[in-house]
Amino acid sequence: MISKSKWFLPLLFASGIVQAQEGVTPSTGQVEISRAKVSDIPAQYRSDAAKPRKPFAVRYTCPDAGRVYVVFDNSQQTATLEMGNTTRYLKQGMSASGARYVNSDESYVFWVKGKEATINGRETCVAD
Repeated sequence: MISKSKWFLPLLFASGIVQAQEGVTPSTGQVEISRAKVSDIPAQYRSDAAKPRKPFAVRYTCPDAGRVYVVFDNSQQTATLEMGNTTRYLKQGMSASGARYVNSDESYVFWVKGKEATINGRETCVAD
């Protein structure tokens, strides 16, 4: 059974952008395909559409470092760590699990998974 609601799916072929919409022949269940300019595709379906993300802060308690305030900015893929008088600016690195943030030579690693984070694999911090 075909739903009566409208749906829209942009498809990219070698010949250009194509859009698929619910067909007008519900008995056959076929989909009508027609060409459309990229500007005609609703913004939320375009890959170049900006995803609104705001930075957020998390406070961690660490056994050696004490309180660590971290501002995560997912749109920039960065984390800013403030520990006392020290501020570290880290970029997101490769991770199979959790979120891993590193400095330019990866000598400093801040790895977050759930409510816990580790600093250089030695010190485990817990989010407050």
